[in-house]
Amino acid sequence: MTFEDVMMGFEAIRNDFEAIRDDFEAMRKDSETRIKESQERGKELNKVGKELKDVVAGLKQTKDTVDALTGKWGNFVVGLVLPATQKMFMEKGIEVETISRSVQSKVKDAEMEIDILAVNGEYVVAIEVKSTLGVDDVNDHLERLAKFKQAFKIYADRIVIGAVAGIVIEEGVDRYAYKKGLFVIGQSGDTVNILNDEKFTPRRF
Repeated sequence: MTFEDVMMGFEAIRNDFEAIRDDFEAMRKDSETRIKESQERGKELNKVGKELKDVVAGLKQTKDTVDALTGKWGNFVVGLVLPATQKMFMEKGIEVETISRSVQSKVKDAEMEIDILAVNGEYVVAIEVKSTLGVDDVNDHLERLAKFKQAFKIYADRIVIGAVAGIVIEEGVDRYAYKKGLFVIGQSGDTVNILNDEKFTPRRF
């Protein structure tokens, strides 16, 4: 092997080394770029996460505010119907002796809450009160009434009838409730009245 051969070998090794070094440098720069991009994405994700957290907190606060206002409005509506209950049903031939609000049952498979419960020795009138009365509200109340005596065994010997009340009654809902055998209570001036005509016969549960 001549000196020229040795030098050519070293030159080839040097070229290979430089090529490997260049590849390594390129890989290093690429890795640094990827790491930097990942860090930027991480910052963006953290920012987005914080924004989402703030949005969720804001939504929760809004929900709490809406719930509080809904509760207050619901109490106002019940407070409007409650004092008129005795007079309204007396005009329909049902003399109410005791009136209670927010009556609850925890009986298994018959859990329920009745907004207003009007009672005498013969009848129990279970009244559902809504600010806006819809078909679903009527159907929900019918389901409660079907389980009422299971929920409140103390009234097993009474005639149970139902009523729904709304400050705003969606179109056709009053007629729907009427046909289902429920008294319908609506706003009239500064008070509320039963809207059913004299031909109405309440359904007994």
